[in-house]
Amino acid sequence: MKSTYNIQKPEAEWDGLTLDEIRYARALTRARIDISKEMLSARTNALMNGRTAGTEGKTMLGRMLGALNWLDYGLIAIRLGSKVSGLFRSRRK
Repeated sequence: MKSTYNIQKPEAEWDGLTLDEIRYARALTRARIDISKEMLSARTNALMNGRTAGTEGKTMLGRMLGALNWLDYGLIAIRLGSKVSGLFRSRRK
């Protein structure tokens, strides 16, 4: 019985990486790790000194308000408005 499948042996097999290619990849990976460590160290030092990226010279209130978006401002305004109106209603009675 003949096989109907045409199975061919691959013409060129991959021989793997050369030592120079491996050394280059390791050096590149090591450089990336070192850069990441330096960036993490700088961020940690900034955080320990009480400032984060882009907040030098700002107060705590400025940092808190800078982290909010427009939807947050709207929700805060509605909550404060309902509390203030509740105070005025209780004073009328």
